[in-house]
Amino acid sequence: MQKNLLQIEQSEWWVLLLIVIAFGLTWFLYSVRKKAWSKNQNLLLGGLRFVAIFLTLGLLLDPYINQSITRTEKPVIAVGIDNSQSVVARTNDSIGFKANLERLRADFTNAGLEVRTFYLNEDDSLNFNHPVTDLSVLQQRIDSDMEGRNHVASILFTDGIFNKGNSPVYRQYAAPQFTIGLGDTIPPKDINLSRILYNRVTFKGNETPIRVEVSQKGFDNQEIVINLSENGRRLDRKRIRLDGSVQEVEFLVKSEEEGLRKMEVSTSILENEFVRENNSSKIFMEVIDGRQKVLIVAETPHPDIKAIRSALSATDNYQTDVYIPSISDKKPEEIYDVVIYHGAFSGRINFNPKEDPGVWYILNEKSALNDFRKNVSFFNIRKRGSQPDKVTAGFNQSFSRFRIPENQGLFEDFPPVTVPFGDYELSGPAEVLLFQRVGSIVTKKPLFAFYDDGSQKSAVLAGQNIWKWKLQESAITGESRMFQEIITKTVQFLSLKNDKQQFRFRSRGNNFSSIEAALFDSEVYNDIYERIYGNKISLKITNDEGESLNYEFTDSEFNSSFSVPMNKSGVYSYEATVKVGDKTLRDKGQFLVEEINREYQNLTANHNLLRVLSAKTEGEYLHYSNLNQLAPALKNRGFKNLIRSSESYFPLLQSSWMLLIILLLFSSEWLLRKYWGGY
Repeated sequence: MQKNLLQIEQSEWWVLLLIVIAFGLTWFLYSVRKKAWSKNQNLLLGGLRFVAIFLTLGLLLDPYINQSITRTEKPVIAVGIDNSQSVVARTNDSIGFKANLERLRADFTNAGLEVRTFYLNEDDSLNFNHPVTDLSVLQQRIDSDMEGRNHVASILFTDGIFNKGNSPVYRQYAAPQFTIGLGDTIPPKDINLSRILYNRVTFKGNETPIRVEVSQKGFDNQEIVINLSENGRRLDRKRIRLDGSVQEVEFLVKSEEEGLRKMEVSTSILENEFVRENNSSKIFMEVIDGRQKVLIVAETPHPDIKAIRSALSATDNYQTDVYIPSISDKKPEEIYDVVIYHGAFSGRINFNPKEDPGVWYILNEKSALNDFRKNVSFFNIRKRGSQPDKVTAGFNQSFSRFRIPENQGLFEDFPPVTVPFGDYELSGPAEVLLFQRVGSIVTKKPLFAFYDDGSQKSAVLAGQNIWKWKLQESAITGESRMFQEIITKTVQFLSLKNDKQQFRFRSRGNNFSSIEAALFDSEVYNDIYERIYGNKISLKITNDEGESLNYEFTDSEFNSSFSVPMNKSGVYSYEATVKVGDKTLRDKGQFLVEEINREYQNLTANHNLLRVLSAKTEGEYLHYSNLNQLAPALKNRGFKNLIRSSESYFPLLQSSWMLLIILLLFSSEWLLRKYWGGY
């Protein structure tokens, strides 16, 4: 429903004045001359002239229409459906579920409720084939869509099993949660490879342990065989007698060649075993020739050192040593790929690395800026005053040295670091990753900058205490992924020797899952090593079974990345080619695609979690067998329509139809005068 009200900003006396002026002009024209038409015709012509003049003059008062709109919104029910594999693994009743869901939607619609349906995946599919269950993502999708709506309740169909993300119990909800328990809460009779522990990265010549956890229910004292194989060839086997719910078996595997290895662990299948999909699992291992060596040099111990070492140790690609002269027995003699000076230039640390490693300087309050200026030519700090400054980080969206995770907004929530207060200046081929943020303002002062002149690579972090970033990110997201990537990619950038290869085509990581796309980045340079775009790149991807796929794409200044959906596990090799002038350039590599098989690891429904969730949000829990009680339960809540009103202002001076009316009035008057014999 809407209401319109014509309004003006000026006094209403102006309207009276305009009426007088319009009447006077009309009287002057139609009262003092002898007319060729009748009195009634004269009145009609005068009326047309009066209205036309009044409306024309009225536009000078800038009138507007105050439009008040009132709308009624039905109560909205959000229906979230866990369409993962585990839901129907023990029932296979997806057809019956679809029929019940359609019937429920019809009941809600007939009751005057609006229904919005959401799934784990975004393609609105009810095939129950999603390979992971992340209920927190499902709830985020519901919250985003329901914002601003008359959201009165949510209905969650799930077995309560989640194997990714956070527990839905710990979220905040704007509406009651009605949970419908699916699946079976009684554990099935099953043998399950519940967990396989191994190093994803190992070194050539090493023996790597692979620990296999075998879970079982209902097969006590029975004997099974566990096999470890590679490319159809058995590497080892273990025979065990099942005793208890969980047992562990260990294999030792020696890697003789560099590259990617695909192995499979499997158990024998016993009679009456309910689920057989979880009796085998593929594992992938990268064999490398050696680790990158990183040395951290510091005057005193500091929590930053532990945080940096922890981030580097998560990848197994780095050997990290620490040299603190006051407590270290002897000076390191090895050749290092990267040297990190923590509290750089803050004391008399007499250490000069061998050869020419990449260098990362981390400053603190005691850093001597004169010494820093003499040794680091591209980063200049002119200190003002004796007091330091506390700043947070602002991400540079145009940073191009490497990529970090998409959630750069986390930097705004990180604790401040202490930096020298003064003027900052960068020179040469330097690039800023993080700017200094003061309050809500991101300044142009660099906080974290990188330098690469083709022969030397360096990085400078103007403040310490980044260990707090790691803790804060863990508190917000439950993990410290972005902090870890910043540390590892900084070291990776510093450790890589400059490569004058004209064509680089690299996979963005060595491991991908079967539910995501493999991502590639390309760089093409001309003969004088200038970056060029608009190149037609051909890509051939071959799996370990000899099957090949061919792709073509053209890079641009705005997009030099390429993604390929991967839904089959295995070891893949790729070769990319591009033509630059008369030369055909090639680059190649390998990557792994791991199969996601989490849904069959646990098939025991967790309805207690659903009861807790419903009780916390003042909703209700129902077992799927009692689905017919859901509609009455919602009806008893007495959900009401929501009435919203809004106002809009529309100036008549901008109205084309108002100008058209005035034109029609003047035109009609003129045509009638001519038709009736006027001049």
